[in-house]
Amino acid sequence: MKTETYRTNKYLVLVPHRDIRVELQKKCDSAVKAGLKAQFAGVYPFPRVIPLASLSQSLNEGELKQTACSLRTHIGKNKIIAEGDAISDFPCNEKELTLCGAGLDVVIPKDIFKNSGKKTSYIFPSIVIGCFLKPKDNTKLNIFCEAPQEKLSFRAAAVANMYWRSFQINGEIYYKWKIGKLCWLPHP
Repeated sequence: MKTETYRTNKYLVLVPHRDIRVELQKKCDSAVKAGLKAQFAGVYPFPRVIPLASLSQSLNEGELKQTACSLRTHIGKNKIIAEGDAISDFPCNEKELTLCGAGLDVVIPKDIFKNSGKKTSYIFPSIVIGCFLKPKDNTKLNIFCEAPQEKLSFRAAAVANMYWRSFQINGEIYYKWKIGKLCWLPHP
């Protein structure tokens, strides 16, 4: 068995409250069980987090706290609503991938990342709660567009560093990830 490891990528992610992540997991599991298995060929699971930016190095605790405060100020008292299918480019070193999941009704301004200085190398243009990664072809998986769907919403969320590693075993690509220490957004 030959294993080839690629470098670790670092991302700044927004982690929704556990209740939302559990609901998303249920929806993804039911979609796979509902006969969409052929649709998921060549698709990889993704943690139920929202990638915000690709980082050249991890943010320290102070930078995470500043980012959490800036996000709370921008979002205010409003709930973030997740509904419908969405896709976003996912920069990775071995091939171009698309992140698929539930779209969010919030736009994150670029000035939120000013406190991270030169550590931010890429800002995600679309805000998506990740569920699956697939080869880039701009098609959605249609998991969250089935009617009737209840809207998922949350106020409680945290920012964190996510460490993403891809590796290859006998020609197959696999992914591992780890979410760093959570820094919760302050109460509105």
